[in-house]
Amino acid sequence: MELAQYMLTGLLYVIIYGFSTFFIFQFLIEISIAFEKHCNRTTSIKPTVIKTETLTEKSKIWISTKNKHQVFTTKQMTVEQLRKKCSQAGIKWSYAIQESKTGKKRHLNREEMLIALSQIKQST
Repeated sequence: MELAQYMLTGLLYVIIYGFSTFFIFQFLIEISIAFEKHCNRTTSIKPTVIKTETLTEKSKIWISTKNKHQVFTTKQMTVEQLRKKCSQAGIKWSYAIQESKTGKKRHLNREEMLIALSQIKQST
């Protein structure tokens, strides 16, 4: 009788802890799959610009994503300073580009403002 009770208690421990471990493992697998899908979704999307706009009224400056990494500056300027320089140069930086996927307009980022400013310097 005691042996049966020990065996039944042991069997219950194995069942309870085994299934709880199984459910925890299953939960961790689902979380890792969801995280992997999220990472693949966010890293595979690359912002592209379909519609380009004229940034100044004096001269036509077109921003493309191909020459985005060609601008190098020795002095790092803040975005506020770049926006001020763009405004002084007549470059439209606020809501200047319309995103192709969302259709919403967005501000120029740091690289695009540097490209626009360098193109104005080259044209003068």
